Amino acid sequence: MRSTVYARRRETAPGRRRGRVTVAFVAALGLGLGLSGPVASAHPEHGDGGKELFAGEGVVTSDKQHGGDSGHLPAVNNNVNLIGKGEVSQQGGTSARGRVADVSAHGDYAYLTAFRTDDCLGGGAWVMDISDPANPAEDEFLPTTDGNYAGEGSQVITPDYGPYAGQQMFLHQNETCPGNGAALAAAQKPAPHTGGINIWDVTDPDNRTKLVEHAGDMDTPAGAARENPNTVHSVFAWNSHIDKKVYAVLVDNVEFEDVDIMDITDPANPVMVNDTLDLVELFDVDQETPSNLRSIFNHDMMVYKVGQRYVMNVNYWDGGYVLLDVTDPTPGNVTLIAESDYAELDEERAKRGHEISPEGNAHQSELSPNMKFMIGTDEDFSPYRVVATIDSGPYAGTEYTATSASATPPIDSNTSISGTPDFVGLACDPVPAGSGVALIERGECPFQIKLDNIVAAGYSAGIVFNLIGDGCLGQVRMLAAGDIPFVFVNRLAGLQLLGVEGVDANNACITPTPPLGSPAEATTIAAIFDGWGYVRLFETSFGNKPGTTGSVKQIDTYAVPESQDPAFASGFGDLSVHEVAMDPERNLAYFSYYAAGFRVVEYGKNGMTEVGAFIDEGGNNFWGVEVHQHPNGEQYVLASDRDHGLYVFQYGG
Repeated sequence: MRSTVYARRRETAPGRRRGRVTVAFVAALGLGLGLSGPVASAHPEHGDGGKELFAGEGVVTSDKQHGGDSGHLPAVNNNVNLIGKGEVSQQGGTSARGRVADVSAHGDYAYLTAFRTDDCLGGGAWVMDISDPANPAEDEFLPTTDGNYAGEGSQVITPDYGPYAGQQMFLHQNETCPGNGAALAAAQKPAPHTGGINIWDVTDPDNRTKLVEHAGDMDTPAGAARENPNTVHSVFAWNSHIDKKVYAVLVDNVEFEDVDIMDITDPANPVMVNDTLDLVELFDVDQETPSNLRSIFNHDMMVYKVGQRYVMNVNYWDGGYVLLDVTDPTPGNVTLIAESDYAELDEERAKRGHEISPEGNAHQSELSPNMKFMIGTDEDFSPYRVVATIDSGPYAGTEYTATSASATPPIDSNTSISGTPDFVGLACDPVPAGSGVALIERGECPFQIKLDNIVAAGYSAGIVFNLIGDGCLGQVRMLAAGDIPFVFVNRLAGLQLLGVEGVDANNACITPTPPLGSPAEATTIAAIFDGWGYVRLFETSFGNKPGTTGSVKQIDTYAVPESQDPAFASGFGDLSVHEVAMDPERNLAYFSYYAAGFRVVEYGKNGMTEVGAFIDEGGNNFWGVEVHQHPNGEQYVLASDRDHGLYVFQYGG
């Protein structure tokens, strides 16, 4: 599906929208000048929260993407006809279960991208023969380079221009696994080429041919030569009748300039035409309140021809949903049409009498056929929000972010942290006996040692704060196992917990740590149920003349009822929405809703109403969804089930 880098996480503090250091620049400083501070952290949705300061420190560089909660909702079939389903084979010596990602299609074939394995082998795409929609069958597997995997944003396009005009091109992105170098070495594989996008000529089903691999952004701040481009989270291609070219837009996982546009008119020789698009710097798409909306980056995008202009809808996570004019995609010529802002209160929670800020997480969207509506999916895999608050001292009432370690009791409805911490320093050596909460500074030794030392001393919880240096406001997820809650917070939160006067987001990274044993302030870290991710309907207005502006106005939200019920917070699978596909002829939208199944809504000026639902016996775990006009003249909706393969539906309402 057209429609989750890994893009980096951009932190913006209230009232401070510009003080940022790019990941590449910080990394270059760290390598060239020996700085010890962590680099800016990565895409929070995917668990990639930063890098180790030294080998063995223990940072979780990637979690299994898109959840893993067991269980499912009961089977249901309401106004949905299951035409057929087809299972895929294992790849890279690993079961396909949990690895089926996005879906795209052309003619008699559908393409299912293959998500990563633990050793990062077997990435690429399954090709499914859907000439008989009732009996989809695997035709072949298109591998990407070992050390890479494919996920969101696969697409089949027929170029109108260039040497491959009239033929079919299949595109997918390349992301990399944590520690894949060691895994490949153990498998006696060569060091991989990584990142960028791959383009295949799939015109001839008997001779699908890779035209290019790892095409992407090769720029560096210092202009140094690079072997591999930045990794890419999603890709979308379009034909431009304006200049008779074919373009592709990429989610750049590394840079703040994360909307990269390439000329792929000759798909065997792509050329970067614009890697300067940072939507915060250019168009102020962030918002100062609510204060939790601080993860701002490109996640996915599509491009539409509207009269004599080309409109790109960009899903900018906590920055909301953005419409850009890319009629001329070159630097300095892309303009803002309109953008959305999140409300102060979460609409679906407010319907249930619960006042809490929205989660953000603008994940994927599509415009309606008449361009008057847009539906966006907010992806959220945690039905509980961890709310950390300083309870005493000069920063009483200040909230901050706390991230649980990988194998310790998570902060949830049954587990919380409260009390006045003891500041025990780095905790790399045994610490004096204590109780309650230990406050610890990052650095010098692995997180596991810090945890073991405070447990041995008698503490019942631990809070680790980031160390001095560039990137100190970033989060990491600690690789540590134990029986007590153990969380990570940024340096600003740590210094405020220590009552350091005058510290803020502008100076926290250069403010020294108080002496060992300095008094700390009371704090509470607890979980509040805020539901799973859901759907937004916008009314859009813009003309067909290039360069003109427009508007995006939210008119409704929709959620599967169980996703907003605490009784379904665990044991029923991930009840978040993932992707949407708009019907090209009717006011219908189709959703891949993970364990909540395949959903259909009717939409219009009065909002959205569910009119169809499907969950198979034994449950589903849908990732992608795409409307497909089959050569037999029928319209189908294709959905990719992460654990099985391809489902083929028709709406029967």
